[in-house]
Amino acid sequence: MTSPNRPRHLRAIAALAVASVLLLGACGSDSDGGSSDGSSSDGSSASAATIKIGSQKFSESETLAEVYAQFLKAKGFDIQVEAPIADRTQLFAAMDKGSVDLELDYTGSAVTELGGTASSDADATYADLEKALADKGWVAADQSEAADANALVALTSWADENHVTKISDLADLDGPLTLGGAPECADREDCLAGYNGPTYDLGLEFVQVAYGPALVTALQSGDIDVAQYGSTAPEIAEGTIVVLEDDQGLQSAQNVVPIIANEELATDDLLAALNELSAEITTEDLAAWNLATDGDAKEDPADVAQSWLEDKGLI
Repeated sequence: MTSPNRPRHLRAIAALAVASVLLLGACGSDSDGGSSDGSSSDGSSASAATIKIGSQKFSESETLAEVYAQFLKAKGFDIQVEAPIADRTQLFAAMDKGSVDLELDYTGSAVTELGGTASSDADATYADLEKALADKGWVAADQSEAADANALVALTSWADENHVTKISDLADLDGPLTLGGAPECADREDCLAGYNGPTYDLGLEFVQVAYGPALVTALQSGDIDVAQYGSTAPEIAEGTIVVLEDDQGLQSAQNVVPIIANEELATDDLLAALNELSAEITTEDLAAWNLATDGDAKEDPADVAQSWLEDKGLI
């Protein structure tokens, strides 16, 4: 029944206002087309906020950023890949300022940068990293089994001929053997000082060689017997060189780990997506990516990332 005390035109205005409120409540959405509960337009659950992913300025770091970025985009997250930053110190500074939200790092190096402790124990190093990040209000997703660590390498043919698979095996060979490495290797506890110290006691002679492909050239020419390189060097994917097992645990763990500098972005959905991807990546994948980006083909990290994700059926 219509109230006799309210003019007809006021009743019409009131009804229109109520209808408008109900319409707005039913159709609320965020600015990128997702629903107000944070789901993307395709129905997958994702963060409505833009996640800015950063990297350091070297190929592997840039490829990791692209792999995670493309995977998260396929999951419905709003992702922006930032330009690479020179080094970890500057990248962490950018995260402190909020210009980068997420980066893909290596556990040992990251915890050392934050003043924590790294060791050859991957789980202990990760636990120390989590503690150091918590002090900053940052969050780590699960670490991957994929790792890019310092490694003692030899020519595959030389290792096979001398039946060498682990670093301790070198003690059984007639010496002295020669170790090639960058200049700083001579004084580092995880390089010459460690190999010749109580950990291995190998009595290696040191030959200074520029870090990178020059180490492999020196191995091939016979100028050195072993070299301090990286566990994801592209020549490993080629099969030219092989990593000798660090059976006495001289090197610190360097597992790939996503680090989030914005606690509000570290939702269960984001962490689950990061963990899903991290579980798929192997050290061999890292080496293969480096071969693609740094070998003769010189492929773009974004293209390498897309090909790998498609081959794995992840996008």
